[in-house]
Amino acid sequence: MNNSTTISSWNEERPKAGNRQKAFLGSLSRTLSDFRARPELLNQVASDLFCSLNTPVSLTCEILLRYGELEQLVRKAVNPLDYTSAESFRLDYQAVSFLKKAPLKIAGVDPEEAAVEKFIAAEAACRETNQRIRNFVSCPERVPGPIRRVISTAMGKINEVLGSRVNSREWMVACRFGPGAFNHPRVKGLTSLYDKLQVRPSVTPDMEEVGASLVTGMPQWARSITDTETPGFWPFVSVSDLDRVPGNRVTFVPKTAVTHRAIAIEPLLNIYAQLGLGAIMRRRLKRFGVNLDDQGPNQLGARLGACDGSLATIDLSSASDTVAKELVRLLLPEGWFSVLDLTRSKVGSFQGKWLRYEKFSSMGNGYTFELESLIFWALTVGVCSELNISAEQVLVYGDDIVIPVAAFDLLEEVLTWSGFSLNKAKSFRSGPFRESCGKDYYEGYDVRPFFQTELLEKAESLFACCNGLRLLASRWCRPVGCDQRLRAAWSRCFRAMPHSVTQSLKVPAHAGVTDGVMSDWDEAQVSPFVLNKHGWEGSFGLKWQASPQEGSEPSNMLGVVASLLYRLSDGGRFQAQLHGAPREGWRQWLSEQDSSVSASPRQERGAIYRLRNGAFYGPWTDLGPWV
Repeated sequence: MNNSTTISSWNEERPKAGNRQKAFLGSLSRTLSDFRARPELLNQVASDLFCSLNTPVSLTCEILLRYGELEQLVRKAVNPLDYTSAESFRLDYQAVSFLKKAPLKIAGVDPEEAAVEKFIAAEAACRETNQRIRNFVSCPERVPGPIRRVISTAMGKINEVLGSRVNSREWMVACRFGPGAFNHPRVKGLTSLYDKLQVRPSVTPDMEEVGASLVTGMPQWARSITDTETPGFWPFVSVSDLDRVPGNRVTFVPKTAVTHRAIAIEPLLNIYAQLGLGAIMRRRLKRFGVNLDDQGPNQLGARLGACDGSLATIDLSSASDTVAKELVRLLLPEGWFSVLDLTRSKVGSFQGKWLRYEKFSSMGNGYTFELESLIFWALTVGVCSELNISAEQVLVYGDDIVIPVAAFDLLEEVLTWSGFSLNKAKSFRSGPFRESCGKDYYEGYDVRPFFQTELLEKAESLFACCNGLRLLASRWCRPVGCDQRLRAAWSRCFRAMPHSVTQSLKVPAHAGVTDGVMSDWDEAQVSPFVLNKHGWEGSFGLKWQASPQEGSEPSNMLGVVASLLYRLSDGGRFQAQLHGAPREGWRQWLSEQDSSVSASPRQERGAIYRLRNGAFYGPWTDLGPWV
């Protein structure tokens, strides 16, 4: 009996299908796990998209793809100032963006080499900035008056936000583990909380004493790394219990088809302390209206600027890698600078050698995002003060800056003097287009394109592409339905999946893009697994769920208990889950319920996808018909 016949019969006899459903779910799970798409599928989807958009630019993209001119294709760009309507720009913008972030193999293009060159250039820029600021400190009169006054105002603003020193008690409470890997002299790729509580913590030489105190301040962690099992005993952690490393480890992660991004993996205790300092800065900034937990204000600012031209959006090139250490020394209070300097890695392992940084901190440092946001906000407010412009519309989220247009020129001058470089292709002060924090607007219309960031190989990558195209089609044609021009590319991706998958694994529009095939409620009724149980306001269905890859068996149960105790003391975020844990098989329950016990899907060890039945999706949301 084929899958379609089985599904049809289940729709008629759902109550009798228990055993057959289980057998079918097992078969479906194996189909999903073993599925591999044809290598040429991505090119075919892209070709369908380019032809359906049917503009001179999109057809040029199709010709470049057909003749293998991939480098020209992924480097191709459009200028919003060359367009007179949002519709025409949106189509061409989508065409040139679709493959821009895909990990394509392009002859003559080495993305990591490009990232290495950019990393080295950023260090050279920081070296020049450091010398320029030292000269400024010794002879301020050499710097133009407006820049001097902006720097002075920025220093005052930062002092007002942070205070003169770090509150030690607040810092200790705010310290936490991050989700990623850490630099260690003997082990690599460890990301789980269990690993971090079990391994001897790595730390830079400057921070050994403070690091030992931080571990001692967390008794369950101290017991774990000292193998102390005496109930109620609070062990003292000394420097000898830690592993010294000179600094962080530079590595590269994908960014676009032509370049990667440099990040640095910090020692365990350094990142633990850095995240605490970042949390304090984040709270302080929120009191002054800078909410780093919400990108919405920046996005709304970009839309307003695209509508009336009152606001400009600024994006910086390699912002994290060009925060020079002398700039931080100049702008921050001494009490804060000394603590931030203590916890940072001053050297990094790069191409087999140790490099002494000219930058203050890199991407991967636990407080870099908050620090750069603070600096850009203070400089921007200082510019507005110098020009007697209200700073109420100043919005900052990392290096995404929204400012009144009148402040653009002076801010560019100040940022350049401070060692930063505007990304001209992504900074806009005039015309109908603005972009900030993942939103692109043309005359107020959302024209953000869909970027295909993976090769179409496994089931989850096909789900992401298929759903991304349909969500885009729905946005283009909202609230009527889905734009017909994207249907050919969507259909190509949809038909590449096994029939049993496309008929059974239906999910609503608000589900995750890799959970299954997004469908309207009527479309989903072909699946026997999409149910509305007990008359609840909500629906159940299947889900292709990412689960952390299982690691090795714990060497002793003390580390697992320490992991539990750490979480329970750290806000008790899953005490409700713990209350519902089964009495038997609790270790398996823990690994299934808490994703931080092992690596998350985005981390180094990858993820295993499993088919889950009975996933609750809430009220079903539709995308509408193809029109």
